[in-house]
Amino acid sequence: MLLPPIASLNISNTTSAPPSSEGITTISHHPTQGESPYLSQVRKIAVLVDPYSTGCIIAQEMQKRGLLIIALWTTGFSEEMKLHVPTSCGRMDYFAQVDQQLTLEETRKVLLEAADGHVIVACLAGGEAGVDFADALSEYLEQTRAAAVVGAAAAGAGSKLSTKLSNQAILTNGTEIPNRRDKYVQQELIKQAGLRSVRQAGSDKFEDVEGFLKTEAYPIVLKPNESAGSDGVKLCYSFDEAKEHFEKLMSSQLVNGGECPSVLCQEFLKGTEFVVDHVSRDGVHKTCMIWVYDKRKANGANFVYFGMKPVDPTTEQAKILINYTRRVLDAMGILHGPTHAEIMMTAEGPCLVEMNCRAHGGDGRWRPLAVALTGGYSQVEVTADAFLDPKAFSRVPDKPTYPFKASGQEVMFVNFSSGKVKSTPGFDVIRALPSFVHMDSFVSPGAEVDYTVDLVTGIGGVILMHQDQEVVKRDIEFIRYLEEINGFFIYETKLENLKRPRGDDILLKTSTPTVATKDGKHLHRRVFSSDGPSLIRHLSNDRPELRGPLMKRMTTVDSSQEAVVIVDPYSTGCCVAEEIVKRGFSVIALWTKEFAPEMKMHVPLSCGALNYLAEVEEADTLMATSDIVHMAAGKLRVVACLAGGEAGVDLADKLSEFLKVRTNGTNIPNRRDKKVQQEIIRKHGLRSVRQAGGANFADVEEFLKSEPYPVVLKPVESAGSDGVKLCHSFQEAKEHFHVLMKSQMVNGGQCPAVLCQEFLRGKEYVVDHVSRDGEHKTVMLWVYDKRPCHGSAFVYFGCIPVDSESPEAKILIPYVRGVLDALEFKNGPSHAEVMMTPDGPCLVEMNCRAHGGDGNWRPLCVALNGGYSQVEATVDAYLDKRQFMILPDKPPSPFKAAGQEVILVSYGRGTVKATPGFEDIKKLPSFVYLETGVRPGSQVDYTVDLFTGIGSVILMHHDSNVVKEDIRRIRQMEKNNELFVFENQVGSMRSPSLMGLSKHVD
Repeated sequence: MLLPPIASLNISNTTSAPPSSEGITTISHHPTQGESPYLSQVRKIAVLVDPYSTGCIIAQEMQKRGLLIIALWTTGFSEEMKLHVPTSCGRMDYFAQVDQQLTLEETRKVLLEAADGHVIVACLAGGEAGVDFADALSEYLEQTRAAAVVGAAAAGAGSKLSTKLSNQAILTNGTEIPNRRDKYVQQELIKQAGLRSVRQAGSDKFEDVEGFLKTEAYPIVLKPNESAGSDGVKLCYSFDEAKEHFEKLMSSQLVNGGECPSVLCQEFLKGTEFVVDHVSRDGVHKTCMIWVYDKRKANGANFVYFGMKPVDPTTEQAKILINYTRRVLDAMGILHGPTHAEIMMTAEGPCLVEMNCRAHGGDGRWRPLAVALTGGYSQVEVTADAFLDPKAFSRVPDKPTYPFKASGQEVMFVNFSSGKVKSTPGFDVIRALPSFVHMDSFVSPGAEVDYTVDLVTGIGGVILMHQDQEVVKRDIEFIRYLEEINGFFIYETKLENLKRPRGDDILLKTSTPTVATKDGKHLHRRVFSSDGPSLIRHLSNDRPELRGPLMKRMTTVDSSQEAVVIVDPYSTGCCVAEEIVKRGFSVIALWTKEFAPEMKMHVPLSCGALNYLAEVEEADTLMATSDIVHMAAGKLRVVACLAGGEAGVDLADKLSEFLKVRTNGTNIPNRRDKKVQQEIIRKHGLRSVRQAGGANFADVEEFLKSEPYPVVLKPVESAGSDGVKLCHSFQEAKEHFHVLMKSQMVNGGQCPAVLCQEFLRGKEYVVDHVSRDGEHKTVMLWVYDKRPCHGSAFVYFGCIPVDSESPEAKILIPYVRGVLDALEFKNGPSHAEVMMTPDGPCLVEMNCRAHGGDGNWRPLCVALNGGYSQVEATVDAYLDKRQFMILPDKPPSPFKAAGQEVILVSYGRGTVKATPGFEDIKKLPSFVYLETGVRPGSQVDYTVDLFTGIGSVILMHHDSNVVKEDIRRIRQMEKNNELFVFENQVGSMRSPSLMGLSKHVD
């Protein structure tokens, strides 16, 4: 891994003309008679090799001091990167630009010609790619300069001016250590000096590192040996992963334009990551600034950069870092110029990650902050002092004085959403902050952004600085708030799923509930009670109040002689069936046509095994179905027929009417049709949704052209919320209309029509009733906890009980009872979804069955109400008039306990290896019930709707503070991605100083 001999460097020839002069004679340039001494005097020149990023800022600082700048571009350096100039620089005006030549001598000649009689006094790297050649060229220029001076002195040649300039040595770190920027070499050098170094192995042959990869603890870092950038730097978690990445690095073209000479495998350092910036001259190292990275867990990644903070240089930790870094510089033979050390403070002390033999990168956006903190200088100014003004360099403090002269830090933006950016209003707001100094944004309208999990998915950063520390603190808090609410961007409109937590799907024989990825893995989507057998459920076993029957109720008749028909008993319908059986009745399960066989096995965990008197299927006619039911009942009298779920509502109404038992009848044949519901309540003077529906687009076209957007499109039948979308434009609505008309809906047939509705804005409530002969009893009110999250405006975080004496309850209850009367719903449980809009409550939809979700809310309701829930009240309504009559008109106020449903939100993405967070949730004092579809092997994504949700938890306790603390803990686990352990993911380990550089980096 040695630097090739200079003569053998593969360098393309420049197009420059042959040099007209060479040696010391080109240094002296005397003005002719009559020329202005100010216009024709000999000027000093600094050669910057590959000046980009912070190198451009150093070049301008030297220009400001009167020097001319020649940009020397190394072989293979991209044309794109030559144009990489920090925004703070504006444009670069070089005195000349030249290309590296085949040999150092040829390069020197080209430089002398470009210098045009002016004198070269400095040669330094302007970026990482230029380090090796800058060392070699500066050494060669100094050797030829010194030889020329000696020769000129011996011949007595040269003027006073030329002699003065010729005697100014060109500083160089030389080539005694030819591969100084090789990370492997760096670690070996400091190990020889007795300094803590990384355990490592490196080679261009896999067999040379195989032993290390088999013995070192994982994860292990693999990186290219040359420090041309952090492209290819990966954290590998297994031997196979490391082997695969080794081969990839060896075959990949790196940013320095050549093949990767070898691969370095290193231990993964754990600790706090620091940056220590120095400038050196003649082996004297001045500390310009110490920074510490603010790294946190976010979006499922363990190491996301949130910022870079200045460190008090007087602390014991800082003293240790400074001493260690200077010893590293000495071990590496670095005598002159800027350096940028990345150091991990491990449990065993500081350990070098890598030494960058050039200035701190990142386009030098940290410079104004550093100048303010130190009271007048940064690494940029001190670099110019080191090469051009030794006296000024000697006056620079050994390390920054403390306390700092101002407050500030770099804040790196973290994105918690994804989409195609339409505009960036958040950036404009940040520019107006009191402490704003400079912002780098990598995002513009039209860009696709994703969740920030590393620096590659970063979206930019800002430098904040102010004399008042509190101002900076407030501005940082505001930026973090802006991130949380996804206030940076407005995205291009996209279809959003509006499924609700209790909008139970019905899986029929034609449905395809299995979701798989291309590689065959189980792809998680939000699971509902209708997903039945695919769910994982956990019910608390150590809460005495939850064991056994929730409440023993006796009937007033001889139940042993009577049977009850439940149509499609699944989800909460099973809980109703179990309660009926407990009261001594026999239950016949009647399955409708096309109902999925697997759904017949869907029994809530709380129910255990259900023993039906018989299970029968719907016949072709109502009469035939009645005959089948009576045959199954035998000598038992059929006393009730009710729906056990959404799929059974229509048949239950028809059959109960035919059997002449308690019924809602068929006077309104399409009671569960959303469009019918809205039209009926509108006729009765109740607030309803503006809407239009039909099977032909012409039926809804005028509505879609006149209604403010967004607009909701949905299938008219309430068999589920498949296809329910929020459309943001006429064209979107038109496309989705045709999609719905062509799609197979969950009810097993073609969607007969599409309903287009206004988008209701407001708080979303659920109002659960049980009715008997038109008398409606409110058994619970809920409000959904909906918040913006991950770029979605509506993510469900929970379902919270509402006090029945609250102002909103006093409005909601009469409204919902009016809806029930309008729909002629007289008997049984109902589940109303209502939006409280600015102009009052408005029905979203009325579900003519019990509240879904497997009845997992039942223990909570029993505790809140002091002994009953919608399940018990439903059985009372159909089978025990006296018990129903003594039920309260509405829930007690205040409640008898505290609790709520917590809907789990994923803040990570990946394939699940384990679910330790679920075990922690089950140990919470208020835990009652957990329902999830996530298991090892599932692939989860960031939660943006209910399909990307990961489950729900019921919490209940008599102490409200216990519930609050348990909710806080769950939210903390979500944010810290402690619910899951993901399978190992290879992530980018780019340094923050490389932000904004795509292919070619510092």
